Amino acid sequence: MAESITFSDVLAVINNAAPLTLQESYDNSGLLVGEPDTPFKGALICLDVTEDVVAEAITRSCNLIISHHPIIFHGLKSLRGDSSASRIIIQALRAHIGLLAAHTNLDAAQGGVNYAMAKKIGLHPEQVLAPVIGQPNAGIGLIGTLSSPMPEKDFLHYIARCFPEQPCLRFSVPTAKQILRVALCGGSGMEYLEAALQAKADAYLTGDVKYHDFQKPDGRLLLIDLGHRESELCATALLHDIVSQKFPTFVCSVSEQEKSPVNYFVSNKL
Repeated sequence: MAESITFSDVLAVINNAAPLTLQESYDNSGLLVGEPDTPFKGALICLDVTEDVVAEAITRSCNLIISHHPIIFHGLKSLRGDSSASRIIIQALRAHIGLLAAHTNLDAAQGGVNYAMAKKIGLHPEQVLAPVIGQPNAGIGLIGTLSSPMPEKDFLHYIARCFPEQPCLRFSVPTAKQILRVALCGGSGMEYLEAALQAKADAYLTGDVKYHDFQKPDGRLLLIDLGHRESELCATALLHDIVSQKFPTFVCSVSEQEKSPVNYFVSNKL
């Protein structure tokens, strides 16, 4: 009889591709809910674990949900069902479903989220914005060059096509530059703006840009807010590939029920 695959085995495969040693000090990646020696039956992949995602996992007979964002991020002092996180955890425990997250370790890994973003826009990576000491190809953010330069307006149209999930792009005051050298960081990356400027980027793509952040480029580069979720959706495909390639006989699906918590109203003014 073949030895069963456990949650620990799945975590080890993910850890091999995106080592937990790469996660930021504030992060909480790894197996967050469930016993490590639980036999693995199938995985559902998502960006955020929601109650709908847990229900979908039950329907699909998946007993492990692998998310990019950890359900337990800020301290939980109780599981009473009076918060979204506690309800989700209770729901998962009742259904014997494990919850595993690969967050900033997947962001920082070589071939991780930022490399997937670069591939999506046809960017040729040259260096990491904030490299891990001793690992120049691992760290947060990337900078590289496009195949050819393009005017800012054309570049905005191009990025909108590359990220169709985002209904509208926010960007800083145009610089009138040709865009060739591009920096990017999935999720919240404003703390790396200075690194993008020092690397002589013509544009910087990230998410969670605040009002006054748009003033910081001061004409030196084009800052584009893709949206936190939209910039990191590629994480689900990455996690799917990592798990399904190692365990091809197990069910491994990307959630179809997960929805963005952010909604947009675009007025069609005549």
